[in-house]
Amino acid sequence: MATALVGAILSSGGRILLGLRHPDRRSFPHCWDIIGGHLESGEAPRDALDRELQEEIGVSADDAVPLASIHFEDSSGTAFHLEIFLVTMWTGTPAIRDREHSELRWFNPAIAASIPNLALPHYRDIFASLA
Repeated sequence: MATALVGAILSSGGRILLGLRHPDRRSFPHCWDIIGGHLESGEAPRDALDRELQEEIGVSADDAVPLASIHFEDSSGTAFHLEIFLVTMWTGTPAIRDREHSELRWFNPAIAASIPNLALPHYRDIFASLA
């Protein structure tokens, strides 16, 4: 069974927010990623999304529209299922609140799609669809 994950693409003014994963992270170190993480036992995806956004960047989503689902395996062969939401309205100002990311940056979606060190290659088509 795949490990369940959620992720948010925050979008504002034609730009999307990505986080540069901290170099000491076990998974995808020093890669640009969307904001999100694992679902806890019994947690609904939308509740996990709210928790992860608050823990990692200190915002609460006012909207979250399902955008894509991705299935992938990490380098150890562990299977994951990632539900991605598009968030265009939120409360709070995005800022690093934990050691998940070393930097947050706003990107034009077309530029984001061309970043060489994305956590998942699946992001390229998703970001390009937002351009």
